[in-house]
Amino acid sequence: MRLDYPLNNIYTYDTVGEFLQEAEARFGDRPAVSVYDGEGKEHCHTYRMLVRDAKALALVLLDMGMAGKHLAIVGENSYEWLLIFLACSAIGAAAIPVDVEQQDEKIWQCIRFGDSCMAAVSREYEFLFQNTRCCPVLYLWDNHDARSLPALLSDGYRALKDREKELDLVMDQVQKEQTAAIIYTSGTISAPKPVMLSHGNIMYNACHAQALVETGTKAYTCLPLYHAYSLVCGALNVLTQGQHLGLNGRVKNWMRDLRLFSPEMILLVPMMMESLIRSIRLEQTRDGMREEAKKALKRYESRKRYHLSCSPFTHRAMTRVLGDSLFLIICGGAQLNERLAREFRCYGINVLQGYGVTECGPLICVNRNRRYRENSVGILLPGTRVKIQDGEILVKGPSVFKGYYKAQEETEKAFSEGWFCTGDLGYRDRKGFLYLTGRKKNLVVFSSGKKVVPEELEELIAQIPLVREVMVYGASNGQTADDVKLSAVIYADPQKTKGMTSYEVLERIQEEIYELNKKLPFHKRIQLIRMTEAEFKKTSIQKIRRGRF
Repeated sequence: MRLDYPLNNIYTYDTVGEFLQEAEARFGDRPAVSVYDGEGKEHCHTYRMLVRDAKALALVLLDMGMAGKHLAIVGENSYEWLLIFLACSAIGAAAIPVDVEQQDEKIWQCIRFGDSCMAAVSREYEFLFQNTRCCPVLYLWDNHDARSLPALLSDGYRALKDREKELDLVMDQVQKEQTAAIIYTSGTISAPKPVMLSHGNIMYNACHAQALVETGTKAYTCLPLYHAYSLVCGALNVLTQGQHLGLNGRVKNWMRDLRLFSPEMILLVPMMMESLIRSIRLEQTRDGMREEAKKALKRYESRKRYHLSCSPFTHRAMTRVLGDSLFLIICGGAQLNERLAREFRCYGINVLQGYGVTECGPLICVNRNRRYRENSVGILLPGTRVKIQDGEILVKGPSVFKGYYKAQEETEKAFSEGWFCTGDLGYRDRKGFLYLTGRKKNLVVFSSGKKVVPEELEELIAQIPLVREVMVYGASNGQTADDVKLSAVIYADPQKTKGMTSYEVLERIQEEIYELNKKLPFHKRIQLIRMTEAEFKKTSIQKIRRGRF
């Protein structure tokens, strides 16, 4: 693994409109976006089709008076979702991607607070708008309404014949400082905040990600586009470089679509990586190859410990789950399990961990194909600066957001002398690699002055075979805030505990934590264990929503 090598050549754009104006000539009839329907049939759209569709729709939105206004997008991933985002942003309107996994009332709160003048809605969420006059609705499917996407595109194409120069002029006037999207944070601890990301923020982030990482020509994302990680690092990142994007619509079909699309790179979160590895192990078991795979993993880990090369263990079980082209997984959104990453590498698939927050566009850093550290979140995106202040990671750079929408006080609190305060704790080594240690708000502080980062203990407890999920926190033990007892709530793996009673599961886990405690300083020892019968609540990208118990 080389310690350093030149950045990759990339295409760059200042605005979404600039991308649309250049993409057709630059990429033409290359495949741009593929989606699969319920029967598994592929629907592929070329760059020429994508640009023409986006321009036709942009002209319709312009005639509706949407320039400079806000448009909410409510729906699951689809080509139409992506199309409305591009068209809306291109004319200087701000898109508001709405997390549809929330309660109905919270969806409405996002739409109302964001001052949406219009909402683009998929079939699955039409019911939310049937009895309200909050704002006009565009339908992202053909329901034979004048405001359905096919009807709007038909109108737009007729107008585009004579007015394309007019539209190009409007797109040229959009500045990179203008807001392209208002994206709500995932809200793992506090209520989600509306982050205003400019064209410059988003496009700089999307383009420069591939200055660090070589992704091949086919990339797949199954993560929701209403999250900045998937929208910017998944979709726009791939499209700005003229590559082929595989886009999953219905979450229940994400593994099927992955296999059908057969990408070279996948964008995932750790929980989805765990699902993939379980599927691969199951296929290995069916083929009678599971024991051989385990031996190959031990051999790989042994050789890597001494920096020796090792041939990948390949088997048709991999192809049945991942297709036949995958060589790279980009993982973000939560802390990566290093053992999981090593198993994928044993199979010849590199896993690169990255780190970002919505307010930073979102990507801050990522490991490189030939320059990575398994326990690090990588090196900084070009043009991005980081400093560590009292253990907290602070960021400056062209991707850092403009501010929170209608929340000046919150915006001011988020910055320290021009540096954005991420709330994450970490450090950098002499080679420039960034490491995360936990969240500032999760820090447990004792009356003695000792501090504990819960995430460090969670990582250790998660290695106990029976543990599926764990959350460590400081349980109140008295009258003052710092009189706490270090506690763990654990969700046991239902497959590994099958046939065991609740008492047997608790006893086994207690024994493991007792042994773990022996190796830890006294203030880091778990004093209280509580089991839960249900998985923890999670955000749209499968981060655990933390709370106090």
